[in-house]
Amino acid sequence: MLEISSDLQVNQPTVTTIGNTFVSIENYLSILEYENDLIRVKTKAKTIKILGDKLLLKYITENEIGIKGVIYSIEYVD
Repeated sequence: MLEISSDLQVNQPTVTTIGNTFVSIENYLSILEYENDLIRVKTKAKTIKILGDKLLLKYITENEIGIKGVIYSIEYVD
C-alpha cells in the first residue's frame, strides 16, 4: 500500500506566493484579522501573518484564500 508523507497530507496549510504581489493559502480555518497592511489567517498548524500594503482578499472559497497587494513578509506564528 502506498503511504503519503505527513508533509504532503492535504490537511496541512499550503502557501503559494507569486512574486511579492499575490499569495494563496489552502486549508485555512478562519480569518483572524483583516486590515490594509496586515492579514492573519488561522490554520490547523499555525497562524499565518501577512504584512504588506494595500492588501485585499481577491477571492475566498471554502478551502482557499487569495490575497493581493504588496507583500512584505509572511510569518508563521503560534
